[in-house]
Amino acid sequence: MHTLSRPRFVLIEPAQLGIEHEAIDGAYDTTIFEDLGNGQTKLTFIGNEPVESAKNSGQMEGWNQILDKVAAVVTKLAPAK
Repeated sequence: MHTLSRPRFVLIEPAQLGIEHEAIDGAYDTTIFEDLGNGQTKLTFIGNEPVESAKNSGQMEGWNQILDKVAAVVTKLAPAK
């Protein structure tokens, strides 16, 4: 079990993940995971562009796909109740 006692911020450059960097320098997305207790975690995503622009560019669809994959992995890792 992992518990976050204080926020930890980690900047990951796209190249570290083998991703070609297409965004404007300094335009980073922020993802915050907050432990709510009782095995629940709140995820807050702050994107680097307005919502309408993210929808039109496909960024929102991409993030939804990523979050679905994360949810599937977490579900498999979670202990059975």
